[in-house]
Amino acid sequence: MGRTFHYIQNDDVLKSFVEFKDSVLRDRAVVIARHGDYSLFLKYISDDELGLELKNTEKQTIIQDRSYKIGETSAELVSRGTRHACQKMAELSDGDVNRRRLRIWKWHVMDWQKANADRAKDLLEREEKWSDEEITPDEEIVDIETFLHGEYLNLGSTIALIEKHLAGDEVNLERLKKFAINDIMEMTSEDTKDRSLAEAEKARLKDGMKKHTYQFTVSVEATDKEHARQALLSYLAGDERIKVQR
Repeated sequence: MGRTFHYIQNDDVLKSFVEFKDSVLRDRAVVIARHGDYSLFLKYISDDELGLELKNTEKQTIIQDRSYKIGETSAELVSRGTRHACQKMAELSDGDVNRRRLRIWKWHVMDWQKANADRAKDLLEREEKWSDEEITPDEEIVDIETFLHGEYLNLGSTIALIEKHLAGDEVNLERLKKFAINDIMEMTSEDTKDRSLAEAEKARLKDGMKKHTYQFTVSVEATDKEHARQALLSYLAGDERIKVQR
């Protein structure tokens, strides 16, 4: 799932309208937050009225639109309305992700079934059963989740699949390809990050905390080398009377 990017915090929406209503907002709406294909905009309606517009920027359609009279509202009420709009935006975006991802997964399964008609029955029978035991290495047929995870994350394979099933539908073809690329890149980056963190923690536990040697250069005013050494030791011991040039 994606995440919501906030450009104006909920509690600052009313304050931002008052601050920008005579400048930026006169020319264009300002983005409050984004999530996937959706954006929440702060609009100028009049000097005494602000608007919150939830829009699907990919399809250029308005999903939700409401306004607040400045003299009849408060920062808390506008903040609450902004928060609800952001929640709605996240739900819509996550729903879009699930639908698009499921459509591609279904195509992967359909193509696999066509290419492995003799094994399709075994796969379905396996899915009808449930076991708490892990998959053994010698099993030939993997479960659907493992299959889809591997197939879907193969970007070249998934893009070829989309082009095959949406041949002739240029609008939806480009839209779904763009979605798949962003979705797979996000999923694989999370996988890579999780693996890196796990490997780093494993190495830390195995090797223990490593000590490093650090060298610092300082200048101490003294009449001779021994005097300088004693002054430095006193300084390191916390004697604030010793002046050290860094």
